Amino acid sequence: MACSCSSSSLATSTTRWHSIPPQQSHLIPLCRNHQLQLNSLGTRFSFPSLSLCNPRSFFSAGNQLVRRHAIRSSSKQEISFQTWRGDFQPARIFRCSALPKNSKEFDESIDPANAEPLEVDDDDNETISKFERITREADRIRKQQEEEYTRTKPIFLKAIGIDPDEYKSAEEIRNEDDDDAELPPELPGADDDFYSVVDRAIASKRKPKPLNFKSSGTSRSFLQEEDSLDIVNDIGKVIAEENEDDTVDDTVEIEDEEEEEEDDDAEVEFEEEIIDDEILSEEFDDELLDGEELSREPVFKMTLAELLDEAKVTPLSVEGDLDVEITGIQHDSREISTGDMFVCCKGQSSDGHAFSAEAVERGASVLVVSKEVTLNQNVRALVVVEDTNAILSALAGAFYGHPSQKLSVIGLTGTNGKTTTSYLIRSMYESMGLTTGLLGTISYYINSRTKLDAPNTTPDAVYLQQLMARMVSSGTEACVMEVSSHALTLDRCKEVDFDVAVFTNLSRDHMDFHKDEEEYRAAKGKLFAKMVDPEKHRKVVNIDDPNAQYFVAQGNPRVPVVTFGLENTDADVYPLEVQLSLFETELLVRTPKGNVEISSGLLGRHNVYNILAAVAVGIAVEAPLEHIVRGIEEVDAVPGRCELIDEEQAFAVIVDYAHSPDALSRLLDTVRECGARRIITVVGCGGDRDRGKRPMMAKIATDKSDVCIFTSDNPRSEDPLDILDDMLAGVGWSMEEYLKWGESDYYPSLPNGNRLFVYDIRTIAVRAGVAMGEEGDAVVIAGKGHETYQIIGTEKEYFDDREECREALQHLDALHAAGVDTSEFPWRVLEST
Repeated sequence: MACSCSSSSLATSTTRWHSIPPQQSHLIPLCRNHQLQLNSLGTRFSFPSLSLCNPRSFFSAGNQLVRRHAIRSSSKQEISFQTWRGDFQPARIFRCSALPKNSKEFDESIDPANAEPLEVDDDDNETISKFERITREADRIRKQQEEEYTRTKPIFLKAIGIDPDEYKSAEEIRNEDDDDAELPPELPGADDDFYSVVDRAIASKRKPKPLNFKSSGTSRSFLQEEDSLDIVNDIGKVIAEENEDDTVDDTVEIEDEEEEEEDDDAEVEFEEEIIDDEILSEEFDDELLDGEELSREPVFKMTLAELLDEAKVTPLSVEGDLDVEITGIQHDSREISTGDMFVCCKGQSSDGHAFSAEAVERGASVLVVSKEVTLNQNVRALVVVEDTNAILSALAGAFYGHPSQKLSVIGLTGTNGKTTTSYLIRSMYESMGLTTGLLGTISYYINSRTKLDAPNTTPDAVYLQQLMARMVSSGTEACVMEVSSHALTLDRCKEVDFDVAVFTNLSRDHMDFHKDEEEYRAAKGKLFAKMVDPEKHRKVVNIDDPNAQYFVAQGNPRVPVVTFGLENTDADVYPLEVQLSLFETELLVRTPKGNVEISSGLLGRHNVYNILAAVAVGIAVEAPLEHIVRGIEEVDAVPGRCELIDEEQAFAVIVDYAHSPDALSRLLDTVRECGARRIITVVGCGGDRDRGKRPMMAKIATDKSDVCIFTSDNPRSEDPLDILDDMLAGVGWSMEEYLKWGESDYYPSLPNGNRLFVYDIRTIAVRAGVAMGEEGDAVVIAGKGHETYQIIGTEKEYFDDREECREALQHLDALHAAGVDTSEFPWRVLEST
C-alpha cells in the first residue's frame, strides 16, 4: 500500500454544484436531502404539478417518444424523463427535483412551482413543428435560468459554507497556472495517506437511527438523523451532513421478501422502524395523503364465554368468571393492555408460560395455558387447553369477527416473486375500482392511503386478524397477501378465508427452519389445501415449475385452475412475444379471453413470470382485459427488486433482494440477457440461517459474473469471516487459504478464472463494486434490496444498499478527475505523463 491520495476533499464533496454549468443536465444540491434540478433543455419542472399524473405515460415530442416516470428516494423527490428515437434506442434522460417549502434553503423566488409558464413565439403554428416550438421555449427559459444562476450563486455558496467573495471554481484555478493554488474541496490532492484514512474509517460503525413510532392510527412520525454521521466507505472518511428529515407519512421499515427469515418465539418484540417514502412504488405514492385519518381502528369487546363459543374452542377446564370482558388478545406479554387475554404460546427459544405473571401485572384479565403456571390473584379467569399454539388463530379470528370472510383474499406462496406479483395484483384490483389492502414483505397497506410497518412477510395470527379487521372497518374490499412457509407451518393463516391461491415457483430456501425440501413444499401446499369450493375458490399455478402438479392436486380437484408459463405452450396464460431490455419489458400475452399487449417497466425474464402470474389471477377472477393491462403497466418499479440506481453514470447499477440460489441465478441471467458488457456482482449470505445455500450462491455468482465480490449480509451472531469461509467453499477455497494471497485487509483477486474479491465490510464491498463499473457494465448488488438495516450481533444498524450506491456514484467523477484508478482494488493514483 505504497500509493496514497487525499481523502480530505471527500469530507466536503457531497455538494459540488458550483463546478457545474447551469445549462448541463446535473443535480445542484442545496443540502443532502433537498435538491434543485436544472435539465439540459433548460426547463424547470414543478414536481407537485406532475406527481398527480399517471407515472407511466408517453407523449410525443417531434420524432421522439418521451416516457415519464416518477422516482422516490429518501434523498430527493424526482421526476425523470427518458426519450427514445424511433427505434426505441435511448436518446436522452432529463430529470427534475422538487425543493420542499419547509426546507431552510427554500427560496420562493426560484421555486419551480412559481416559474412563469412557457411562452409560445408569435409564429405561425402551422409552419413550425411542435418540437421546434419546444426548442425555442427552451432557449428562452435557459437564458432566464442563467440569469437566476448568477443571481443566486452566493446563496448556494453560503449554503455549503463557502465565502462567495473568496470562491474560485476548479476551472478558474487551473486557468491561473498556479501550481501552489489549493483546489476546491471536490477534488482530492495528494497530501494525506489514503489508506490510513480508510483504516480509521473501517473502525467506525454506523449508529442506529433514533425512532419515534406510534403503532395505532396514522399519526405522523419523525425520523431524526445525526447532523454529522461518520460513514464507513471504501473511498475514505466521508462526512455526510444529514439534516433532520421533513415530516414523513406512515411509511415504515421493511423486512425480508421471498420468504423472510422470521423469529417465531412467543416473546418476540417486533421492531418498528420508520423510513422515508422511497419504498413506495409510484402508483401508490400519491394516494398517501397528509393530515387525514386514513383508516379506522375498530374496537372489539367480548366476554370469555362468547369468545370460546364463537371460536369453537373446547377447553380442558375453565376457572374463574366466564362473563369477564375481554378487550384484546395478545401472545407477547410486553404488548398487554388492561383487560386483554394472554395466550401462553411456546416459541423456538422461549415459552409464554414463563411470562404469565408479567402479563397479569400489565393488566391481563384472562390467561390461556397448556401447563401449570403460578396464579396471581388479579387473574379473573384461567383457561386450560391442550395446545395454546393450535388455538391462537381460532381465538383471534373469532375475537375480530372473522374479517377475511368480508374480503376477497388472494394468497401468494412460492420461493421467489411473491412481492412483485402482489404489487401487480393489487394495482390490477385498484384499476377495477376496488379498494385493496396488501400484506407482504415490504409493507402492510390497510387501504390506498394507510401504510404500516411489516415485521414479517406474513403477520402473526393475532396481528393478521387485527389488520384485516381494520381493512374491513376502513372500507377495503380486497386483500392481496404474501403467505410464507413459516406462516403456513405455524398456522398463522388457519382462520383466513382465501379466495384465490397463487403458486409462483419453488426452490431451495429456509432449510434452517424446515427439515428438508419435502417439508418445505408440504408447508406451501397448505395454502392450496384450503381451495375446496369450486364456486368460490380458484387456483393459479406456474406450470413451468416441476412442482406444479403437486399444487394443482391439493384441495378439491374440481376447483378451477388457471396456469401460466413462459416455456410450456399449453399454459392458459402464455407470452407469444417477449422483448427484454435494461429499460423496459414488452409482452404479447395469449389468454383464454384474447391476446393483450403489455409494456412494463419491470425488467428481466423473472419479472415476465411475475407479470404472467398477475394476468392469470385477472383471468381467474374474470377481470376485464383492459383493467388487467392498466393495473400491470402502472407498476413501474418495486422497491429493491431489480431497482436501477441512476446518477447519470455510463453503466447500470442494480439493487436486488435476491438472497436464494435460484433468485440470484435468475437475476444474473436476466442482466446478461439484457446485454451487459460485464457483470460485477456484490453478494453475501445471512448469518444464523441456511448454511447449505452459501456455497451454492457463491458458485452461481462466480460462474455468472465477470467480477465477484463476497461480503456480509446481516451476519447476526455469526462471525462474518465464518460466513465467507462457507461461501468460498463453493469455489474450492477457504478463508485461511485466501488470506495467504493478501498482505493487508484489502484482499487481491484469487488466481482463478474469475476475478474474485472478499471484503467482510459491506460498505467497502458495495462501493468498490460500483467504482469498478465502466461504460456498458452492470453492477449488481444482491441480497438486501429494499432493506435499510444491517444486523450485526444483536444490534440493528441503519444500512441501505441504494444509498451506498448513490454515495459511490456521486464521488466517482472527483476521484477520476484526481487521477485515481478505481478499476482495481486497492485503488492507485495514475502516474501523470
